Amino acid sequence: MAAPPTCKRTGWGRAAIIAALPLAACHSGPDPAGKVVAEAFGERLYWSDLRAVVPITASPEDSAAIARRYMDNWARDRVMLHMAEQNLDKSQVNLEAQLKAYRESLLTFAYEQALVAQNLDTLVSGSQVQEYYDKNIANFELKDNIVRVRWFRLKETDPKEVKHVEQLWRSGNGEDLHKLELLLARKGVPISDTHDDWMEFTALQQQVPMRPANPTDWLQRQGKVVVNDSTGTYFVDFMEHRLKDSTSPIDLVEAQIRSIIINQRKLQLVERMREELYTNAVANKDVRFP
Repeated sequence: MAAPPTCKRTGWGRAAIIAALPLAACHSGPDPAGKVVAEAFGERLYWSDLRAVVPITASPEDSAAIARRYMDNWARDRVMLHMAEQNLDKSQVNLEAQLKAYRESLLTFAYEQALVAQNLDTLVSGSQVQEYYDKNIANFELKDNIVRVRWFRLKETDPKEVKHVEQLWRSGNGEDLHKLELLLARKGVPISDTHDDWMEFTALQQQVPMRPANPTDWLQRQGKVVVNDSTGTYFVDFMEHRLKDSTSPIDLVEAQIRSIIINQRKLQLVERMREELYTNAVANKDVRFP
């Protein structure tokens, strides 16, 4: 029977170490894991550290390149660290307390988040939203005029056709409105409708060329508005509006209120759990004050 293949032994200089990486899997001598491959200011880099960063599937050339880069970076980092420790004063070097506090903070936060995920009630009823809204109504002042609106743009240039569309639009008669919808559908004219959603008037102005000098006063006098620009005629039906500095409608801030309520519950839950854990630890004598 043929003897099993063996790997050629070599010295432990950097070039030899890099060259030997691809052969580590077939090494027949002592385990090289504890071999020192680099030293810097009393710190050591071991073969096992180096081998861990070189993929088993890498080619000999890639293994050598990865190992060389890793060793060089490791040495450069040790040099900078040594110089920092030698040249910074004690208050700048003493990071242990900061690192310890940071680690403890991360662990505590992660544990609290896990407890919250398991125990937090995230269901908020409509009555709870209404109650919070009523108690905190002063906090829901509008920063802009808001509207509910339905509008479309007609690219038609024939004045008679534009007038016909406007007559159907202003009619208010259900049959006329149905005719208008069919006419617009044939022309491929989409109707923008916010339905139950509110939008800021300034956002609407980015889509429709309305430029009143005083929007707050102007909105109070409007119902149906027709405006023109170079792209066509806009037909705007203001279904509802709320003015700047007035109270925001509850449906506009409902999501915000739900988020606030859930966050308050979270804070209360964390505080309650902290107290329960501490009380239990004292009762079990895990915490003592001799």
